[in-house]
Amino acid sequence: MPKILITAFLGLLSTTAQASLIQLELNCHLIPLDYPGFSLDDIEERTVILDAANPAAKPLFTVKDHTFLVSVNRTDITDVPHILDFYLEVQPPAPAAPVRAYSASYFSPGSGKHHGRLELLHYGDKAEPYPTGQLVFECQQYE
Repeated sequence: MPKILITAFLGLLSTTAQASLIQLELNCHLIPLDYPGFSLDDIEERTVILDAANPAAKPLFTVKDHTFLVSVNRTDITDVPHILDFYLEVQPPAPAAPVRAYSASYFSPGSGKHHGRLELLHYGDKAEPYPTGQLVFECQQYE
């Protein structure tokens, strides 16, 4: 009898772990650090839920004509949709091209906590190899 209970419990645990990746709750931040045209007043924070069944891009912030989006990137469609990763995207004003970064997982790839980070860099002095400003857009799995 105990083996049956253990098997049932492990099956339920496995289903719950997989079901939790049907939707992914992310805490997202926009942090300007001496980036031209932005100030610390432009800091943004938002929580968003991504859905494996509806991977449409979600605009999170529009600040200084820059649009910051997040979306499901890859899903594993088996018997239950499963989010594998997501992407962050910044669409600056034209003619600049959009920039995209993909998420990774903490600890063990594919099964750890998801996080993504995208940085736009500004080089004030072209001779200097280090940026003078950053615009950081990051999202991490909400706990």
